[in-house]
Amino acid sequence: MAEIRIHGNADKRRAADVPEFGPDFLKCAFSTVRTIKVGSGSTARKQETRHLWLVEHRGDDTFGVRKLNTQFVPVGEESVVDRETLLAEYAPEVDIYNSRVKPAVAALDKTLDTADGHRERHEPLSAEMEYTRALDVDERNVRATFGLGLVYLERDDVGKSRVIFDELVGMDAAFENRHKHLFNEFGISLRKKRLFDEAVQYYSRALEINGDLNGEDENLYYNLARAYYENGEWKPCVEFAGRALGVDRGHEHARVLCQLAVALAEKPDLLPRYDKPSVPAETAARAAELLGADDKDRRSLAEAAETPGGDIDLSLGL
Repeated sequence: MAEIRIHGNADKRRAADVPEFGPDFLKCAFSTVRTIKVGSGSTARKQETRHLWLVEHRGDDTFGVRKLNTQFVPVGEESVVDRETLLAEYAPEVDIYNSRVKPAVAALDKTLDTADGHRERHEPLSAEMEYTRALDVDERNVRATFGLGLVYLERDDVGKSRVIFDELVGMDAAFENRHKHLFNEFGISLRKKRLFDEAVQYYSRALEINGDLNGEDENLYYNLARAYYENGEWKPCVEFAGRALGVDRGHEHARVLCQLAVALAEKPDLLPRYDKPSVPAETAARAAELLGADDKDRRSLAEAAETPGGDIDLSLGL
């Protein structure tokens, strides 16, 4: 059975090696040692395994812990420990942090910045090369994975885009708030490239992960409604537009989806213009209810959509 070896005089070492180990402590490398019993009887022996971690102060007495890989960059999901656990089970590695971890993280960030620059200048081959270099250092780096996916989408490489998509939906970290900009950009790109099934799965996965964590997010509900609209699925489209409106009654883009559902139910001859299937009567009724629209309002929406140049503007929210 594996056991963590407790380092002697832990409190004193930390007081000496990490200044004050309190409000001024922000980030450092730490190590743990596991002692494993190998074999049995007269051949039994103990084997020690050392692991390195990046520890960041998260507030009060809590600390975020991520494993450092062989390239000295943090990888994997972050766990949280309290001060007592950190003092008892981890030893500071200040020299390793200064000489190995900080330079490795800085080099990775520089590679990612270079890759992003190439992508923003529409230089896909150079961007792909730099993102791949970053993934050689951290194979599950969220920023590099998003970037590579955006490169493949831009050059219409659907096969490789789907491979990256499968990786992203399996990475919980891809849906964290710190990656919100990349998350939104990738979702919009999926829609623009008409990968509507993937867009539905993408936003559904985000809702699954973040729904209970961040409370109700009207924009996430809208994005999922929009993905269902693009996929020609009226019932879930109106359902999630309704959830967006439940959080924000004035959500303009969600109202547009409901208006369109009502208008196309009233004037089904307009369906070819929008390249959409017919709107079920109960779904149209629900959309009208969400809008607070009576029969007169419904006719007015249909007339507005029928007027030349009067298409309901779905560029909103793109």
